[in-house]
Amino acid sequence: MQRIYTLSLFAIVIGLANAAFAQGESAPLEGMTMHVFMSETCPHCQAQKPFLASLDSNHPLLDIVHMEVMTTREHHDLLRNMASLHGVQPGSVPMIFFGGRVWTGDSSQIRGEIVDHVEACLSDGCPAQ
Repeated sequence: MQRIYTLSLFAIVIGLANAAFAQGESAPLEGMTMHVFMSETCPHCQAQKPFLASLDSNHPLLDIVHMEVMTTREHHDLLRNMASLHGVQPGSVPMIFFGGRVWTGDSSQIRGEIVDHVEACLSDGCPAQ
């Protein structure tokens, strides 16, 4: 029952966010959630953890939620739904969703893009996609 409630709540939040994006609205938010789908056995995921911890500590309004997908099926439906909403296929990890964007993998370029997008979204609101 909790899982259905969580997915329903997530669908409502995504629907409201998509409606705002469709209208071209951009407004600062009081806080935003970054979803990180990862695996404890993935070396790229492990390498990215200190970066994400630093990002989290430098941006108090950012909430980073880590979801293990290799050792449990608990987050598979959410990953599939988020990937579908963003027009991507779920596959490799880490896969990060934030502010209407998605990144797969880990590199200095990806980290730079994430920082830039987080700072823009938290200060000005996320731009329409």
